[in-house]
Parts: sequence; structure tokens; C-alpha cells
Amino acid sequence: MLSYRHTLTAIIVATITTTTPAADWPAYRGHNGQGTTTDTTILSSSRDIGLEIKWVHELGSGYTGAVVGKGKVVTIYSDGTDDIVAAFDQNSGKPLWKFPIDKTYEGHDGSHTGGISTPLIAAGHVYALAPRGRFVALNLNDGKLAWSTDLVEDHDAVKPHYGFGTSPMYANDLVLLQYGTSASGENDIQPAAIAAFDPKTGQKKWTKGADSVQYQSPIIHASLGHDPHLIATGDKKIIAVDPATGDIAWQHDHGGGGARGVASLTPVPAGDRRYFLAYQDNASAMFTLDGESADTKFNEKWSGRQIRNSFNVPVYHDGHLYAYSSRFLTCVNADSGESVWKSRDPGDGFFILVDDHLIIATKEGSLHIAPVTTEGYKERAALKLYDDLTWSHPAFADNSIYLKGLNHLARIDIVRGQTQSTDLARKSAPPSSSKFGAFLKKLNAADDKQAVVDQFIATQKTFPIVEKNMVHFVYAGEGTDLAVAGDLFGARQEQPMTRVEGTNLFYHSMPLEADARINYIFMRDYTEIIDPRNDRNTSTNMVGRDMELAFGFGPEFPMSWFAMPDWKEPDYFKDPKSEGKFVVHEVESKIIKPRRNPFAPQSDQAKDESVKVATSVYLPAGYNESEERYPVAYIHGGQAARMKGQITTAMDNMSGRDVAPTILVFINHMPNFFAPNLDYPNFFKDELIPAIDAKFRTIAKPDARASIGHGFAGVSAILCAATSDGKVAKIGTQSPFLFGSASDLIMEHLPPAGDMPATIYYEWGKYDLRNPHENWNMAQGNRDFATAFKEKGFTYHGGEVHDGTDWSSWRNRYDKMFGTLFPPKNQ
Repeated sequence: MLSYRHTLTAIIVATITTTTPAADWPAYRGHNGQGTTTDTTILSSSRDIGLEIKWVHELGSGYTGAVVGKGKVVTIYSDGTDDIVAAFDQNSGKPLWKFPIDKTYEGHDGSHTGGISTPLIAAGHVYALAPRGRFVALNLNDGKLAWSTDLVEDHDAVKPHYGFGTSPMYANDLVLLQYGTSASGENDIQPAAIAAFDPKTGQKKWTKGADSVQYQSPIIHASLGHDPHLIATGDKKIIAVDPATGDIAWQHDHGGGGARGVASLTPVPAGDRRYFLAYQDNASAMFTLDGESADTKFNEKWSGRQIRNSFNVPVYHDGHLYAYSSRFLTCVNADSGESVWKSRDPGDGFFILVDDHLIIATKEGSLHIAPVTTEGYKERAALKLYDDLTWSHPAFADNSIYLKGLNHLARIDIVRGQTQSTDLARKSAPPSSSKFGAFLKKLNAADDKQAVVDQFIATQKTFPIVEKNMVHFVYAGEGTDLAVAGDLFGARQEQPMTRVEGTNLFYHSMPLEADARINYIFMRDYTEIIDPRNDRNTSTNMVGRDMELAFGFGPEFPMSWFAMPDWKEPDYFKDPKSEGKFVVHEVESKIIKPRRNPFAPQSDQAKDESVKVATSVYLPAGYNESEERYPVAYIHGGQAARMKGQITTAMDNMSGRDVAPTILVFINHMPNFFAPNLDYPNFFKDELIPAIDAKFRTIAKPDARASIGHGFAGVSAILCAATSDGKVAKIGTQSPFLFGSASDLIMEHLPPAGDMPATIYYEWGKYDLRNPHENWNMAQGNRDFATAFKEKGFTYHGGEVHDGTDWSSWRNRYDKMFGTLFPPKNQ
């Protein structure tokens, strides 16, 4: 919701400001798409400035930015039924017209509802692209439809996973747009196009390019020092096209990849014949364009991790790049690639460059103005604008900023006057009644504060410091900027730690459940370290460096951990035994096909091959010495469960005591997690179960079979049991990653509870994988699914626990899960 503490000011300003001629910001990131303007503004003509809200509208959801032209402000949002293109009077904010471009594009797989593409104002029209591919021209004055075309149906385009997100540009009396095409009309992406449309008729004038396109947007730039070119990056190439003729001036492979890299890449001109590309998730590079026209060469000047992991597009100014690197504002020397400075303030977001100043909109909904300088971040004005998410670049016209938040649109004027207070930081303060709070009170009154800190640290037995329902993260040592990150805050997040002035002590305090167990790290001067005073260490591959999402596919990332007083450590890892035996058994499948990458499109996979699925079969102690038959637990994502989850170590100690002796079948196969289908479940019920029953002494009954999984494999566990035609009557799942597509597929195939008698252990962590900015929240997804599950008549054991994601969490409750599914005979 909007922060209304400035509402009165907004009303007064709105009533006394006179109408003045307005400059334009007609496209995504301005006239040429480069996010800059050198016009002289109040920023350089006034010593003191402030920010005041002129008008604001509460709209529906959407990532689209605002554009300004001919006295109008245009954006796109969802009203819950349709995606709406809407125009507002630039001066008063009065709504002028709106046009439903398509039915609402619902958020999925971590995205919020609404479109991505920012519209274009040109030639007396608004050009707007809907997520499913409808591309329209609307009369700027009244919003009436001039022409419409469908990129998918009319131009053989392929919709990216999150919908069309490219933003149109205008040059040489043409509307220019990027999109990927499919020559076969199927899902496989073939050479893509940069297309030019007649602005009056919508007729396609030309297409160029041989690349695939996701969410990239082009710019206009004189790449060879003379006539402007359309510069565009696809998934593999950077290309320059003469917009007047459609002739390709030059094109080169760039070598990029990644969702935050190449998938949303916009090229950044950075001096004479230089282009900066944030073309990898974890790295970026500067390239030089050498030679002339078709004989040019695209040579790497430098590359590194100085700028990485951000959806913001950097800007170039006076020999330096200004960018977000992860969540930190940074300045990098464009010649050498060396980092000049980093700043945690003002927070992660999106910015443009106006009159030698950065205008920054943070994802937390605040607005900031700071001069571009190599001396660090020096803020001139700030304003808390929205209380909800902001995910778009600001627009600027005639000393006013136009900002589309996820659910709002506002005009904010830059005014002459006293510089505003800019301290918007959230601070951590422990209750004065706590022991740590009392220590801080004593510390602040001391003459020799550092001596008091040293003595306090020396007397503490464990870190972090735990008091009843409070935890105090404490660091004392080298460093100027400290933060804490981990389960409590989510991926791509951290909380700054408060420094006690005059000491090397940093802390962050917060309430926490008495039975919680949590993974965390410190970030010291923007680099991750484990807590040096805590010897309880673990690792995860759900997140990685910069707390980036990895979903279990990245390298192991070290973390510290702690537990609150009421947490109980399991005993089944304390004295490891090796009583069970392993047998490797392969099952040939004619149903599933080999996949080179679990996230790759279907076209990138082999179509006509069968595959041998390897399983590692754990036989409980005594199996070879008896004729007894055993229940079977089929464990999806088997390799990780066996190696990282140490399930067999736990089972050796639990067997017969907490759990009936059980055969464990670790299935070493990964289906396509982001586009699940029934191939893997059909293999499970029609090929795997019969093969295991034929090879081993199993109890071949539904209530003696369990389908078990964790994370992504937890989705497979539920889906395989639900579609097993009654062959499996038990389900065990911990923190299933229930993205929209996976949840929908399960609900579509879940039989009525009466037709599927089942024993179900289903749990998730309150602090499961999530990101409040990006709509990733596995805990909330599981709460929603659990509600729908119950509404279908199912009951389950487990529920929400006060823990996080990954094996360091899940392994603590094996006794509950396996004991629920296969209790020992004496129970």
C-alpha cells in the first residue's frame, strides 16, 4: 500500500503548481533506451532540493514502467480481469482513458501478476505489448485501437516462460521490437528476429537476426560514430541494425547466459566503441568494437564479478559505470574494470541518470537522488513513497519523476528547498529488558567502550547469543559494513547489523520461536563469511554467493547454524552404523527420455531414445539372511537424498526402533521441474514399481509403498503417488517446491480422498526458500496447497516447522516422517 505520511503535502502541491510545458520520456529508459538524459534541471541549478508527491494512483499489479509524452503518462497494469493500458494527465494525474489489451496474465513460478513490457509513445500513438503476444497501437489522445497484431499467431513468435517482456523502441518512422520465432510453429526456438513495424498500419517492414530472445530490450546508439543503429542483444549475439533499411551493420557472439544475465540483457554504451554487457548471472564484461562495418571485431577488454546478479541496467558517466552488483550500489572504472566504491545504501532497486545525478527507486518503495561521483554514495534527497514492491526504472520529465510501483503510479516533483532527512534505514534494537539490551545500555555509558566489548565477548560461551525467544547476532572484529543473511531473511536478502559507535561491535537482534533451528552467514564488507565465533557449520546448495537462488543445483555454500533452547537434536546420527547393504539396479524406460538439463526446453532433449534409470537400493540389515518381505520407500531425487541427506545412516540407527525395516529405492533421475508432465509418474508406476517388485522381496501392496521426496523431488513424491492408479498409498514430503505449474498439475490429477486412502507426512519450514521481492515463497505456497489439500478431504501429519530449507533442516525429522509411514512392529 502507499505510504500516506506525505499525502497532505501532495494535496497542497497539487493545488498550487501551475501547468508548464513538459519534456518527454517516451520509451523504456528514455528516448534512446539508455536510461540517461543530459538536460539541465533543477538538480544542477539549486543547492538544496526536496521531493514532493504531486499525485498518485493505486492501480493493479504489473512490472511495467511509466512513459511520458505529449502531456500524458502511460503505463500497463492488471485490474484482476484484464491487463490494462491506461493514460493519465501529466500535470493533474487525472485518468484519461484505458484500454484492455488482453486478459490478465497471472503470476507464476516466482513472478507477480501483470505484464513486463513498458509501452512506447510515438507518432501520436501508444504501442503496447501484452505478455501473451498481442501488440497494439492506440491513439494517444483517446486510447482507441488503431491496429493490432498477435506475435504468436501472426508472426510465429514463441512466448518466453514469463511472457513477452521486451519493450518497443522508435526510430526512422518505424516501431522496433525484439521477439523469438519458431520456424516449425512448435515449442523449439529457432532464429529470432528484430522486427520493424509501420507505426500507422502495423505492417511488418522487415525482420533481421539469427538468435533467440527472452526479455531483452534494444537501444538506439551511433555504434560506428555516425548514423544511429538499433543495438540489440539476444541469447547469443549482439547485433547492430540500420533502422532505416534493416541492414545489419555488424553482429557478434557475446557468450552470455543466465536469467539475470543474458535473459534480460540490455547493452550499455560505455565510451567510444565500447559496450558493457552484464551478460552472466555472476559476471559481466566490457567489449570493444574494433574495425569498420562488417569487418568489426568484438573483443573483450575486461571481465569479472564487479557487477553481477541484478535486473537493473547500469549507466555510463565520465569514464565510470554505475550499477547494482547484487543488492549494492557500485561504481566501477570503465577502463580497467576495477571497483571504485560500493554502498549498501539506498538499497536494491532501479535507477536512471539525469543531469549528473542518479534517480533511484528501491524495491522497498523509496525514492533517492544522489550525484554521480567517484567519491561514494552521497544522497541529496529521499522519500518513502510506497509500502509495497517497486520493480521498474523511474521515468523523468520536466523536473518530475514518474514511478510505477507494483500496484501504484505516482508523480514526484523535485523542488527547491531544504534538503530532506534521508535516514530511511531500518535499525535493530533489542528490548531493554533483555540481558543483551542491558549490556548495550552499560556499553553506551562506558568511557572505554572497546574494553567493555572485549570483556563481554570473552565471557560468552556460544554465538549467536540466545535469550528465551530472542536471538542476537553479534560480530566483533575487522570490517566496516556487516550484515546477517540466511533462513530468517530469504534469498537475495540480508539485514544490516548495527555498529556501536567507537567499537568494533556489530549486532542484529530479533524475536524467534523457542524451537527454531536456523542457518545464517555474515556479510563482511560485502563478502560472505561464516560466523567466526560459532563452530556449528553446515552447507547448502539452495542458495549461493550473494545469497542467490540455486534451488539445489549450485555448489555447496558454507553456512553457520544455531538452534533455540527448545529445539531437540536427533540421536540417529550420533553413532553411525553400516548395517544395511546397497545394490545398484538399472531400469530401462521407454516412457521417459534423457534430459541434458532439467531446466532446458523440450526441444533441447533427445526425442527417440530410451533411458536407463539408475537406482541405488538399500536393503535393511538382515535382508540377505531371511525370507521376509519388506515395505518399500521410493525416494525421488535419490542421489542428493543419499549423499547429502544421509538417509541410510539415519535408517541404520532407526530401523526396528523408530521405523519398521524398510527397503529404500533411491531414484537417480531429475524430471523437468519447471515444466512437469506425466512422463516421470508414468515411468514410476508402470516401469519402476514392477521392476523393483520383480527383483527384490517387497510387500507388493499399496500400503507397503511410500513415495518420498524433498524440495523439487517433493513435488514428484506427491504427483507420483496421486497418479499411481492406487499402487502407492503413502506419501512423505518435506518442503516441496510447489511452483504454480507443479501445484496445478498435482491438483488436476489428485483423485478424491475416498479413492486414494493414504497415510501422508507433509511438512514445510516457516523459513523455507523465499524472496519477498520476487514472489518466491515456498512456505506460503505450501500453506496454500495444504489448505486446498484439506478441502479435498485429505489429512496429513507434520505441518509447519520452525526451520529452513535443505538437508540441514529435513534430516532432523526423519524419525517423524518414516515413523509415520512405516511404524515399527511394536507400535
